[in-house]
Amino acid sequence: MSLVYFLALIGVLVTIHEFGHFAMAKLLDFQVTTFSIGFGRPIVRLKVGDTEYRVGIVPLGGYVRILGEEPDEDLASPRAYRRKPLWQQLMVVFAGPAANLLLPVAIYFVFFAGHTELPAAFIGDILPGGPAQEAGLMAGDRVVAIDGESTRYFEDVETAVQASPGRELHLKIARGGKKFEKYIVPVSRTTRRRDGSSQSHGSIGISWAPFLPRVGVIDPSSPAGRAGLETGDLIVSIDGRELSNWSQLEAAFESHGRRRNLAVFRGTTVAGGAQLLSPRLMAMVPETRVGGRGKSQVYAGLAPAEMFVSRVEPGSPADLAGLREGDLITTLDDQQVRHWMLFDQRLQSRPDHQWKVGWQRLGPGGQVLSLSAKVKQVRQRRSDDYGNQQTMLVFGAHSQPSLGRSDMAPIDGRLTYAFGRAIDRTGETIGVLASGLWAIVRGQAPDMGGPVTMYRAASASGKKGWSDFLLLIALISVSVGLLNLLPIPGLDGGQVLVFVLEAVRRGPLSPITRDRLTFVGLAVVGIITILALKNDVMRIVLQ
Repeated sequence: MSLVYFLALIGVLVTIHEFGHFAMAKLLDFQVTTFSIGFGRPIVRLKVGDTEYRVGIVPLGGYVRILGEEPDEDLASPRAYRRKPLWQQLMVVFAGPAANLLLPVAIYFVFFAGHTELPAAFIGDILPGGPAQEAGLMAGDRVVAIDGESTRYFEDVETAVQASPGRELHLKIARGGKKFEKYIVPVSRTTRRRDGSSQSHGSIGISWAPFLPRVGVIDPSSPAGRAGLETGDLIVSIDGRELSNWSQLEAAFESHGRRRNLAVFRGTTVAGGAQLLSPRLMAMVPETRVGGRGKSQVYAGLAPAEMFVSRVEPGSPADLAGLREGDLITTLDDQQVRHWMLFDQRLQSRPDHQWKVGWQRLGPGGQVLSLSAKVKQVRQRRSDDYGNQQTMLVFGAHSQPSLGRSDMAPIDGRLTYAFGRAIDRTGETIGVLASGLWAIVRGQAPDMGGPVTMYRAASASGKKGWSDFLLLIALISVSVGLLNLLPIPGLDGGQVLVFVLEAVRRGPLSPITRDRLTFVGLAVVGIITILALKNDVMRIVLQ
């Protein structure tokens, strides 16, 4: 089946590209003599009008032939290629890459058109220490509008906030039947794009989904430990009041020294790896401790389960620093961290910084050890599920975030929404791949993949299902479209280069000059192919 997926991938990309040339040529009344999918001896041949349609025996390419493309051809027919105006010739040349760049729009449109609802503009949870918490926003608040623009979906809120780091925003909020206004200034956060580059955007410290009140216990002698709570338990109610997020759990423990009755779900792994949830009732009496500046604080011994390390990569910075599975990460540069999302965002914001990571570990005899170490992330080239090499920042410790379900809202104008999102996603893909292609041109991305990488990607995505396979087609279609725009003879961009040279000379190039340009183009394409094949072989050897 791997070969079938690979041939299907190549077939779709080639057919779309050549059909772009063909359709534009027909539209502008060029005389198309041949439209072929595949090279070599035709196994299928059909002539309709003045065009012969072929399927070649070698399904690794295709071509469109138009009367009068070559300088020595008869130009008597007004439909010949070189008898047509230059702008029409350019339209035919650009139509192939354009078809490859438009195919993802169609694919993404189908995917987004299948969405019937989106997360509504409700705040799922509040991240501690962020502008939203400082402004008094709460989990469950609905953002009605930002700067006068209505916000029906959470992505509307996200878009407005991310575009406004450092700029004051006017938010209209609805809570419990009442409406009020807040003025909030998003802080700047840095994230990493897929190509490894960084991107700064605004953040006010909110999540689209609630952080579930799934708890962890590091100290068996704490109130939580004595009550029988274990790491991974989900507290669903306290004293009969239902909990849906971590913020509500923290608020429930604000009063001192009072007995709490807890309803808890605990997961038990059964045959096949499934989790069986069983309800439990527990009672806990939090302690009162004196904190900084002599202020009394409630201590229950609970921590977010997501801050417990679930896996450590051998040889990674986290492993070398001494982090182990089951450790509770508590601080980053001596600042408390409560959610893995914030922890990860801070790591990404300063990739070359040496961080001081603090954590707790249950030691011998039930003693809780407080440990810390300096950790610096490393950059590593890693393969994704499709065999594509990417530079990634590696910390090496992983967790299991606990996000709940957000409130949803039906999509108004679903087809319009799908088309807009398809355009946006295609634009994002073009931007990322264009920067990667430019890096290859400058010699800064030597690990480009070749046909073997494409074969493995087609196989992996095909086995995952049609959704993944179609998304891979969209991704590679953009790559094919951009690659063909390069000014290399033999590619569509090379044909544009010839037009430019002829315009400068004010006359057609000589056959010798054309042959030389073709030779140079073939040499460049050959070198690129050899380098890509070399990288394919090295990947196989290293694996």
